[in-house]
Amino acid sequence: CSLDDFGSGFSSLGLLKEFDIDTIKFDRQFFIDLSTKKAKDIIDTMIDLSLKLGIHTVAEGIETGEQVTYLDSAKCDMIQGYFYSKPLCLDDFEKWIQEKQQGNK
Repeated sequence: CSLDDFGSGFSSLGLLKEFDIDTIKFDRQFFIDLSTKKAKDIIDTMIDLSLKLGIHTVAEGIETGEQVTYLDSAKCDMIQGYFYSKPLCLDDFEKWIQEKQQGNK
């Protein structure tokens, strides 16, 4: 079970207690501005809590190398966003993966 857009809208910490969540997908709003210690402390704390609860973490809407570097150092499990690719249909995704694998040989 995945909790999408965590930190915005109707998602809340209370849901982590009520439901057996496997994955939390953190809303992109958390990552737009990483220039302050407070912003990083919030993200670090959410990832630490997820680790303690055995919940996988996904950062949504990642667009810059700075964001990727920070999330890697914060031990975020997965990163998705335009930094890697725009959303793709299945056929385009399979072609994209094949091109990436050929480029790594």
